[in-house]
Amino acid sequence: MVRLNFILIPLLLAAGISCAKKGGDSQETSVLRPLSRIELKSAEISAYMPQNRLLFSVGDSNNMDVVDLADPTKPVVQKTFSLDGEATSVSIHGNLIASSLLADPAWEDGFVELMQYVGEQPEDSSVVGGVKKIGTYKVCSHPDMITFTPDGKALLVACEGEPSEDGKINPPGGVAIVSLDDATFMDISPVVTVVPFDDVDVEPEYITVSKDSKWAWVSLQENNAIARIDVVGKKLDGVFDLGYVDHSKAGFGLDAIKDGKIRIENAFIRGLRQPDGIKAFETESSTFVVTANEGADVKNFDESKICGNEEMCKVKFGSRSISVFDGFSGKLIWDSGDALEREFARKYPKYFNWNSKKGKRKADARSDDKGCEPENIVIGTVNGRRLAFVGLERMSGVAVFDLTSIGTEHVAPKLVEYTMDPEDRGPEGMLFIDEKNSPLVGTPILIVNYEYSKSLVIYTIK
Repeated sequence: MVRLNFILIPLLLAAGISCAKKGGDSQETSVLRPLSRIELKSAEISAYMPQNRLLFSVGDSNNMDVVDLADPTKPVVQKTFSLDGEATSVSIHGNLIASSLLADPAWEDGFVELMQYVGEQPEDSSVVGGVKKIGTYKVCSHPDMITFTPDGKALLVACEGEPSEDGKINPPGGVAIVSLDDATFMDISPVVTVVPFDDVDVEPEYITVSKDSKWAWVSLQENNAIARIDVVGKKLDGVFDLGYVDHSKAGFGLDAIKDGKIRIENAFIRGLRQPDGIKAFETESSTFVVTANEGADVKNFDESKICGNEEMCKVKFGSRSISVFDGFSGKLIWDSGDALEREFARKYPKYFNWNSKKGKRKADARSDDKGCEPENIVIGTVNGRRLAFVGLERMSGVAVFDLTSIGTEHVAPKLVEYTMDPEDRGPEGMLFIDEKNSPLVGTPILIVNYEYSKSLVIYTIK
């Protein structure tokens, strides 16, 4: 068993993993164009069923919205139905739908609810909105994210194991592997295996899976690390730490002062990456994992004790960047540095580091905290280019990076574009749909769930 006890302190002291080469300057293009917008009851995480052109959306309630995308210029909520608990995530494979549900209280073992889309059947009262419920299965504490493996043979669930409100109960985190032996589920109960992390302070956040369905990477946000799971062997294969960004280095500055001004400069500050969303992609010879470095506060932790002189050496949660790591060696390949903050300052100065959660359009409100908070990331190929789309929780909007050059020498990725509408706030779930599966025939699209504004926006990708 790989142990992860108190992994945070060694990471802060790992001076050899401070940064890699910084990305290039931003380019003025028009990659994303809003196509349509709709308000939802449940607008946090979505999954898409291409053969039926349906979107299933959940978030912060026991409701699931079914959105008809037959005409993506005019999305329509077809039906809203109830789940067996508060939903945190949803995933789709074929006609199968899976949602992770919290228990009550939330620190107890949660559940996975399995469903199948069978179409409207008026004569069958068990079918609601074309969806037939199959079963609910116990997994582990506080399931926060769920995903099918690409081959559809398993469901992976990230269980955070968050403590009770009074801190007296603190269950361990883990990853549940739900083996699916029958594609219909109608007569066979899935087998649930929980891969434990043997420590109550490890809280799995997000999962990405290799194309061959053999490997999964799990972000351990509070621990500033990524775990690798052997999906076939149903075991923890290894853990690598994510180091920190040294903001005193050229190209890695930040605005760390809340004074109503834009001051992106170098400072004796180390930013722990602590990603939320992560995404794996493969080249001919390597597998890489891209991280959205949001940052997360760690309870009962005083960063000043690490550096001694608090004024000369500070630690911040989150690095305000995205990074690329080798998925097996854990080597840092590239970090975007201060490219995001500089693009915000250039394009949207009056919204620079604003707090979109509160909706108050006051610039610089988050500079002394975690800044823009890169939340999630999806990757897609458009016209032969590998693009990463990054949702920024507090700044809102979406940044686009060109990662085509990853795996080649002497060519850095580039920030291509950042776009934001202050009416759509708090991007959470994101879906890239290629031109083959797009409801807008021949045109790839990006679907973004905005948690704070409870809106869903569809963008075309040029």
